[in-house]
Amino acid sequence: MPRALFALPLLLFLFSPITRADQASLPGCAAPPAVRKTIKDQLHGPAFDRLTYAAQLERKQQVLSNLMERYPREVEPYNLWIAAAREDHMVHPELLAGLQKEYRERAAAHPSDPLALYIAATALRSTDTPESIRLLEHAQALAPAFVWPSFELAQIYSSGKFADKAKFGDQLTKFWTACPASESQEARWMLVKNPELQAKVVTALRPMLAKTNDPERLQNYEFLWGLEFRTTPPPKYGELRQQVAADVKRLEGIKNPHPDADWADLIVKGEKQAEAEPEIIRAKEDALIAAFPHSGEANGIVSKRWEKAHPKPTDQKDVVAWKAYHDANWAVIQQWMEQYPDSYSPAGYYRLIFVPDDAVPDEQQGVAMAEKSVSDGTTYFPPFMFMYTYDTASSKLLDRQWAPAKALEYAQQTKQWQDRAGADYLAQDDHSESDLKDNEKDDASLSRYFDSQILLAAMRARRPDAVASIKIAIEGPRSPDDKDESGYWLRRARLAAIEGQQQDALGYYQLALRTRPKPPSYVEGRLQDDLGDEVHALWKERGGSEIAWAAWSAPSTSTDAAKADDVRWEKPTKTLPIFQLADLSGKTWSVQSLNGKVVLLNLWATWCGPCNAELPQLQKLYEQTKGRTDLQILTLNIDEDPGLIEPFMKEKGYSFPVVPAYSYVVNLLDGFAIPQNWVLDAKGQWDWTQVGYGSDDAWVKDMLAKLDAVKAGG
Repeated sequence: MPRALFALPLLLFLFSPITRADQASLPGCAAPPAVRKTIKDQLHGPAFDRLTYAAQLERKQQVLSNLMERYPREVEPYNLWIAAAREDHMVHPELLAGLQKEYRERAAAHPSDPLALYIAATALRSTDTPESIRLLEHAQALAPAFVWPSFELAQIYSSGKFADKAKFGDQLTKFWTACPASESQEARWMLVKNPELQAKVVTALRPMLAKTNDPERLQNYEFLWGLEFRTTPPPKYGELRQQVAADVKRLEGIKNPHPDADWADLIVKGEKQAEAEPEIIRAKEDALIAAFPHSGEANGIVSKRWEKAHPKPTDQKDVVAWKAYHDANWAVIQQWMEQYPDSYSPAGYYRLIFVPDDAVPDEQQGVAMAEKSVSDGTTYFPPFMFMYTYDTASSKLLDRQWAPAKALEYAQQTKQWQDRAGADYLAQDDHSESDLKDNEKDDASLSRYFDSQILLAAMRARRPDAVASIKIAIEGPRSPDDKDESGYWLRRARLAAIEGQQQDALGYYQLALRTRPKPPSYVEGRLQDDLGDEVHALWKERGGSEIAWAAWSAPSTSTDAAKADDVRWEKPTKTLPIFQLADLSGKTWSVQSLNGKVVLLNLWATWCGPCNAELPQLQKLYEQTKGRTDLQILTLNIDEDPGLIEPFMKEKGYSFPVVPAYSYVVNLLDGFAIPQNWVLDAKGQWDWTQVGYGSDDAWVKDMLAKLDAVKAGG
């Protein structure tokens, strides 16, 4: 959906030129209280979040340009405006280009001003990164005590084309040594990669917090607790929990003139990490809900309680139980959308996400919901979310076989936004060769999915013209990276059907059926056989009999099915670094200690929904295999707050070994999705990786088969 630019590039003249008198003043670790308050009040909170994306951008322009005029020597307004321009780049690339031109010219006009050099360098990163590095190094040479060039250089050296472990560590250390109370989320993310530096930040930060009664500053206790648990050996967690309990007692004694849900949530989180009694935690949660009944924090507490009181059925085939669960879940979600509107904004988008199929009575209402979802998503979300907005609407319409022309329109929009996102990524100059290869592989996989959606919509809408742009890709040979052979033949079948080549279509469909990795299975009370249903419909349309269908669609007795790849397993692209990490019991694990065993490493977090769905299956697998000497189940937890892990394990009754491994995993993967399962062979080699949880009743059986296959050399 097009949006007005409201002459943003023309606002560059508002940014005050830097004078000689200003050059003696350089910003410190944090902006002045007045700047922080303005940013918090005007650019954060429910009222700001309820604005459309265009209105948010306009508000940022107004607020930040005013701050730049009043505080021309502070970095935060510039950083936030540059970040806003980057976020909007897919729609208005001229905004970032205009900022880069303005700031580059300013740096050239004031080559002795470290702040001008830093601002230009920040705007140029990822566009002209070598020049960004040059400007930052010059700024450091002019003003060694100026911390922000170190922050920016650390980001450049942390990963990608310009990754340099030594330089990254040096620049990050400079920044955190000067700014141990930094609230920069980017700086905190980078800090995770350096456990030694984390310990130094703890040493500096705790006494700083002990000396302040400022509630805004005291919110940093949550950050401190996470650091302390990550840098403390698990056997000493008990002592640390006593310290956290003392911190909570102190916080409760401080008079907060403006208490909010964040403050109440800090108390709750502290009690959890102190491992307070359940009734104490519940009382604090109840107080939060009573004081802030419409907050996202209250919604989080209420939803977790509901989930605990309404566990999902354990039998995927129990149609009645799953129907009752889905009905109850949808009923309560509708209540929550009324009670906590800010947690489900934009409402049209989230309503389409959560609504069960049988809760939409007819096509007219379903199409209206899809249109509202697209309208809300493209109005309130930033541009990088548009691809997902259109895909959600297209998928819902295709699932119900409604409005194929509208589904096709949305599927095509999805592909267009994918192309724009891909072009935006490739235009950046700081990606490593491995990053580019991974992106190419991921982008191709996503394209295959979107192409398949376009084909299905075009087939139903009888629009052969709509697939002209993807025809060559569909008819080409299957990519070596495409593990989904069934999906390849399905796309060929749909294209043939669109072009009226019905015999070819049936031949390709049969190949798609025969190369499916697994037979259809029940998921949440529904037999998922979309492929079979699609082919069967065409068969009947062509006048085929049910007897012939049963024979034609019968599973192959050849080796085709046996050779079909499990599409969720991939070969890792990295080497597993050596580790020596302690689990919650204090036992130390290392790759060497696991030699001789086939190992399943499961990555999870307490806050991860799919992880929580998978963990009961993992516990069953652990119970089945814990007596075996040839297999080992080990989990790597990536909670930022490791103090929450042990209470979670006790609450759930899990006994599998858990290693707090946030820093280890972040250093290895940088960006990642969970849950993940990694399989190591008996020599400690990382053989396989699997991302996501498939909600499959056969999870334990299939995982055990995978482990045994690796043991046998497969």
